[in-house]
Amino acid sequence: MSQDKVSVVTVVYNAVSIIEETIKSVLSQTYSNLEYIVIDGGSSDGTIDVIRKYEDRISIFISEPDKGIYDAMNKGIDKSTGNWINFMNAGDFFYSTSSVSEIFDIPEDDYSKYAAVYGDAEYRLKSFSYIRQGYECDRDHFMPFSHQAAFARADIAKKNKFNLKYKIAADTEFFLRLNREGYQLKHVSVIVCSYDASVGISMNSEVKHAKEFVEMQIEYGAPKDSPYFKKYIRSAYIRQYMRRLIPHSIWERMRENKIKKQSDIIIKEI
Repeated sequence: MSQDKVSVVTVVYNAVSIIEETIKSVLSQTYSNLEYIVIDGGSSDGTIDVIRKYEDRISIFISEPDKGIYDAMNKGIDKSTGNWINFMNAGDFFYSTSSVSEIFDIPEDDYSKYAAVYGDAEYRLKSFSYIRQGYECDRDHFMPFSHQAAFARADIAKKNKFNLKYKIAADTEFFLRLNREGYQLKHVSVIVCSYDASVGISMNSEVKHAKEFVEMQIEYGAPKDSPYFKKYIRSAYIRQYMRRLIPHSIWERMRENKIKKQSDIIIKEI
């Protein structure tokens, strides 16, 4: 049985302090049929110098201005030649050297009927990290996983690229669209990625993220005047206001204490 080719795409812009760990985690994968694509947005801080150290092991490297992270990710989709595509962007990395192999090196597993295969993720905070399993997908719980833990089937991704209308939550909309259009998504019990959950555009723009989430739900048929949506956006305003009011260290401690109370995670102290 021939191995499926897996394309891993890293999108980066001015991330000189974190890009090397991401690159190393991809290049250290034990899976043999792997294509590595790096899409840089025209960095000027030394990021390109770091990437060029590994250029002989990178399948495709592009450095040029783009229209944002999802435009860069769409470029990665266009350039990919694999059967499956994973996005491991700057600052994130594979959980272990065997993460890809644990999914695609299992002879009895046939994923051909699925639009995406996704696993579990480690979320890194300042004082601890935690493992959260990806849940089984359904129409109401459409993206219960980290996108870094997902492998999208390339032929489907090429026909259903990220919608650039969404600046913060286009990855969520991508998987929502697949789910609503009837594609099947498969969960596997493998910890795929380690994700920096202490930063990120959705963390720092909670109101914009909430509005995009509501907009995409309405676009796919949810009632526009839903009390839940009004409460969801109002809560995002409150959280964002409180984050600006409360010192960052205190806010982080409050967030970490709240996360530690969740029953569906495994805590790993740093």
